[in-house]
Amino acid sequence: MLFAACSKDSVNTRPSLTLKSVSDDVVPINGTLSLKFTFGDKESDIDSMYIYRTRMNIKKATQTVRDSIKLRVADYSTNTTGEMFIDFTCAACYQNYLISAVNPPTSGTPPRNEADSMLYKFVVKDRQKNVSDTVYYSPIVILR
Repeated sequence: MLFAACSKDSVNTRPSLTLKSVSDDVVPINGTLSLKFTFGDKESDIDSMYIYRTRMNIKKATQTVRDSIKLRVADYSTNTTGEMFIDFTCAACYQNYLISAVNPPTSGTPPRNEADSMLYKFVVKDRQKNVSDTVYYSPIVILR
């Protein structure tokens, strides 16, 4: 996760998180997903981002990968506001952070793996265990 920050005085003790941009709603095979957030925290002590995902497909998968991920946030010193970047680009990240179904159902002729249609939720937590609002983004379609 990449991180940039700037200082502002009008922020609360409870962290805030806002989704600023998403690279694309449809991620091709071996593609990437990049998200940009803005944040605020009066104590400048956000230390974790939690990502929760829910597979929304009608057909159920026989096996799914974990549905929550905890990422450490880089130290941003005394800045109380700034931007966070999440970039799922590597093959290992693609498997761990984007797809949900290990063995997705197939459809069509010839049979092809069904895409994962995902609902993502993002939350940040600071060192005092204060939690931000939840940012929801859906649907993101991960082609298989």
